Amino acid sequence: MKIEVDQRVAGVTVAFSVEETPLGTAGPIRLAANLLGKDDPFFVTNGDIVSDIDIRRMLAMHEETKADATIALVSVRDPSPYGSVLTDSNGTVKKFEEKSAFFSATSLVNAGVYVLSPNIVRSIPSGRPVSLEKEVFPKLVRNGRMQAWIHNGFWYDIGRISEYVRANRELLEKQEPRAGEPEASQNGREILRPSYLGTQTRLGADSKVGPLTILSDNVTVGDEAIVRNSIVFEETSIGEKAIVEDSVIGERVVIGKESRIGHGSIIAGQLSIPGGSLVSPNSVILY
Repeated sequence: MKIEVDQRVAGVTVAFSVEETPLGTAGPIRLAANLLGKDDPFFVTNGDIVSDIDIRRMLAMHEETKADATIALVSVRDPSPYGSVLTDSNGTVKKFEEKSAFFSATSLVNAGVYVLSPNIVRSIPSGRPVSLEKEVFPKLVRNGRMQAWIHNGFWYDIGRISEYVRANRELLEKQEPRAGEPEASQNGREILRPSYLGTQTRLGADSKVGPLTILSDNVTVGDEAIVRNSIVFEETSIGEKAIVEDSVIGERVVIGKESRIGHGSIIAGQLSIPGGSLVSPNSVILY
């Protein structure tokens, strides 16, 4: 994380609090207490979600209601993998329902974004694993001190590969106005939109990229190679006449020339696929 994020992101200074041992979902907040302001509320967010939650308006509501905690909720078709959250007509959280295969009275689930007041930090025991969901939040709910913020924009749980791929594809479609329009350039190269090419991406002669493809920074695509419906991480090299379809390829991977990576495959970072290889559909290669 330190290597990827460094000390500044978009002009914001980044400070790190590192767990020596896992401390659950609340323990790390207590561990980072010295980095947090003593008087101001602060945000906590899960690292595996992508959303456009309006954090300014969420914070304003938190301060207006004088809640100890405000939780973002989002409506999903099937709440069973997440567990649902029940609120009253004023938006006060009344109950957390556990994950269940049975019908739920609400489709609202925890979106993984919270505003917490400073007194919450002081209530978290130190030196041991602590769960926000099982230890901290239930006390707040019993005391009527937890407010809900209903989010109506996009939200993805990218902790699962299928959702990670869906998030990237749908966001590409939303942000690319020229979907389906081929973009030809020198030496017969073709980019079919929507696609994203990172900085210093290199495309060989007669190579074809897209649609629904993300090439991260410093990716090389060889002559006559084809990359479709795929996500390729940084500094990966795809050899000439290779074909990559509907796959996720990690960082610094080398795919040899004339190889074929089948639909639904996942290749972990820093691996080499020999030239002429045929990777079967839905393969997962980790080492």
